[in-house]
Amino acid sequence: MARRRRHHGLPTNPGRSPGTLVIPDGASAPRVRLVRYDARRLEVREGLSAADVLAIPHADEITWLAVEGFGEREMLTAIETRFDVPRLALEDVLGNCARPKLESFGDALFVVARAAKDPARVEFEQLSVFVRGRVLITFTDEPLETLSPLRKRLDDVTSLTRRSGVDFLLYRVLDSAVDTYVPALEHLGARLDAVEAEAIAHPSSKPLTTLYELMRDLRHVARVALPMRELAGALSHEARGFFHASTLPFLADLRDHTQGVVELTAHYRDLGTDVRELIHGALNLRMNQVMRLLTAVTSVFIPLSFLTGLYGMNFDHMPELHWRYGYFIVLAVLAGVALLILRWLRRQGWTKVGEE
Repeated sequence: MARRRRHHGLPTNPGRSPGTLVIPDGASAPRVRLVRYDARRLEVREGLSAADVLAIPHADEITWLAVEGFGEREMLTAIETRFDVPRLALEDVLGNCARPKLESFGDALFVVARAAKDPARVEFEQLSVFVRGRVLITFTDEPLETLSPLRKRLDDVTSLTRRSGVDFLLYRVLDSAVDTYVPALEHLGARLDAVEAEAIAHPSSKPLTTLYELMRDLRHVARVALPMRELAGALSHEARGFFHASTLPFLADLRDHTQGVVELTAHYRDLGTDVRELIHGALNLRMNQVMRLLTAVTSVFIPLSFLTGLYGMNFDHMPELHWRYGYFIVLAVLAGVALLILRWLRRQGWTKVGEE
């Protein structure tokens, strides 16, 4: 069973000065997309170079710069220079292991979120967002399909995103990330229901391995969902002044979504605990039944062993020693005793193994 890369949110560059930029090993070359829009026009440019980023002019339109990949220092330097992105924020971007959080840098906001990449494997990708003025920059270390529907909605001139400000675009980016949690939880819930059904129909230790993997994945989801709920609350309070009044209800909706994810995760973890206890209880019950049956068998043979031992003693003078039909009488006595004991045990229910 392959181990998942752990995202602990702790520094991975001890001893270095804060803000030191370290390109991750194996990082892919950056793909940069520029989207500029307002209520009337939309401009999309693909494959920008570092020089193109430095040449991006100031405009009244909303600018969304999407960076996918961190393998080129020149591109990061150009973004830092052109948009005045703090080094501490870029350090968190390159670390790719920060927990969801909100940081304020004067008139700029830096947000770290996580989005589910593959519901079947419950893997999360860091999504970093930097906002200053009418510019929003998203950072991911690889292409993330989570934002594709949002880019398509920008093509619709009647969409609310096109008619709103950069604060609403930030909300839509974070909402897109939270929306990816639902398919992941639904997949875990379906697998958990299957394990529960198997545990009820055929109690055995086989589902325990699968159940452990599910509980581990649920713990992983909880470690992401709880900070995301805190982040949604911080946006409504600590960064309230950054958002227009018309966007605040959407932030409340985002907080409700994250709260729902946290509650659903807790529900599935409780269900997993119940299924584990069900399996352990069924195994203990089966073991007790088997031990009871073995005790019943032993109870039958103990008096029979006593009788055969009694008549097997080698003495010259013993009662019934020379009876012509003594052997058959003893066999009949043994059979009668066994039947009486079995009948009593059956009435007590000690001969059953299985459902009762």
